[in-house]
Amino acid sequence: MIGTGKYTEDIREIILEVKHYLNLQKKYLAIDAAEKATIILSAVAIAAICILLGTIILLFCTFALAYWIGDLLNSLPLGFLTMACIVVLLLLLFYCKRKAWIIQPLARMMAQLFVENNEEEEEE
Repeated sequence: MIGTGKYTEDIREIILEVKHYLNLQKKYLAIDAAEKATIILSAVAIAAICILLGTIILLFCTFALAYWIGDLLNSLPLGFLTMACIVVLLLLLFYCKRKAWIIQPLARMMAQLFVENNEEEEEE
């Protein structure tokens, strides 16, 4: 009977430690989710800025090339038509390669972000 008080005190301490551990795990998961969300949002922001600037550059280059082709062919509308055909061909090429150029790199990035990070944590 004398030892039962010590056991209940030990059990209370274990319960308090488990609660503290679970609270720390909850905070860790929140910080980890915030870190991953930050990485994803920064990648989206950088991609959006690059796409916007790339589109502006492509627009000006397309106009310059259309005018140059128009001068070569002595017909400005023919130069713009030629450039339109080139852009359509590039669009078709991009659409056909969308898995290799967009989907697979995104899937790889997400897998790296979520899966490989968990494997590193398990090793520690």
